[in-house]
Amino acid sequence: MPSERDGARPDVVVTGIGVISPAGLGAARLWEAMAAGKTFFGTGDHDGPAPALPWPSAAVDTSEITWPVGRSWANSGKYANQSARWAVAVARQALEQAGITGETEDVRGGTVMAVGSSGDELSDVIPKLASRFRHDSRPLAKFLHDEVPDYSYIRGIPSQLGQFVSMASGFRGSNVAVYGEAAAGGTGALALAARLLESHELDRVLVVGVGAPLSVTAMAAFDQDEPFGTRATAGAGPFDADRAGTLVGQGAAAVLLERADAARGPARARFLGCEVLAAADLATAAGLAVDAVLAGAGTAPSLWWAHGAGSARLDGVEAMAVLPRVGRLPVTGSKGTIGNAFECSALIDTALAVESLARGELPPVGLLRRPDPELGGLDPVMGESRSVGPAATALVTAFNQGRGASAAGALVVAATESANSGESRG
Repeated sequence: MPSERDGARPDVVVTGIGVISPAGLGAARLWEAMAAGKTFFGTGDHDGPAPALPWPSAAVDTSEITWPVGRSWANSGKYANQSARWAVAVARQALEQAGITGETEDVRGGTVMAVGSSGDELSDVIPKLASRFRHDSRPLAKFLHDEVPDYSYIRGIPSQLGQFVSMASGFRGSNVAVYGEAAAGGTGALALAARLLESHELDRVLVVGVGAPLSVTAMAAFDQDEPFGTRATAGAGPFDADRAGTLVGQGAAAVLLERADAARGPARARFLGCEVLAAADLATAAGLAVDAVLAGAGTAPSLWWAHGAGSARLDGVEAMAVLPRVGRLPVTGSKGTIGNAFECSALIDTALAVESLARGELPPVGLLRRPDPELGGLDPVMGESRSVGPAATALVTAFNQGRGASAAGALVVAATESANSGESRG
């Protein structure tokens, strides 16, 4: 292992992934659904006489999601909302792949949660704090330290969802939540996890995010800022010339990162770097994030797993920010299949990129019929999966939704020999 004195970063590997999506449980099921050209959008259920929502969405079948058995879990289940149940389910998938049972305490393992506006207990507290602080004389750091239990403005706010994940993993080294805007928050959580490993503060970190079903109010607010798509048919997918808005999704994902010298599980992929940045505008932020991770990775990507919002404007912003930096690469995205799962979309895409590296293939973009020629020579995967070779390196990009969004993230993962053997599929 490189010593800290020579300034080299320790190797970080992905040893487990977990996904809950409208395609079902597991990254493999979602990857195979994409490869088969399936999509999962419906018009949405509603209660009472109100008309159906105008935005098609892809929903998770909750009947497949189970809660652990045992007295302690039965008692904890009384306090677990839907987001907590999804978080535990994807955490257990990732841990099982790495061969970690969670039956013993691990003080060198930690948890980082990618938390949005609707999935955690602080969603009700934060608006009250914001209102109270307007008339409070205390400095912000002091105010938050006093009013929020166990608050640390260096590490973030501990998450109740993270407590459930810590129970599943046995990790006792940290319980950190990254509260961010939709989508880029997942890369923020991965970036923090990588720093915890590179600093040798922890040996392994389980990163979990949940994109819970949006309320009608939240959907209307998003739609006013950056219109959602109102159809989920061929031609409405990301990068299509006829795309007309992001399609709505939901789900959860987990990515287990370990320092290679202390890893318990076999490496499914090498994690070469992650960054999330804010700038004056989204294009600048995306470009800076890509520049940062490519410089840190020290290698050029051979494939691109794009955010691929499906918005006429946002797809253009992403393409114009990324293509000049990476050139013409085969590119895909998940949002034409399962929609935008917001807080956990970057984690879902990371898991899918790892799955693609293991298979040596990249699945096609859902609902893509006619690539937009205005997107600067983009090379989207269409129709059927495309081979990416045995030593591929994937760039994953993510950014926040909306016209005022200014945060973007990027990460790079590379294949390993064990991943290319196909033994790690799950």
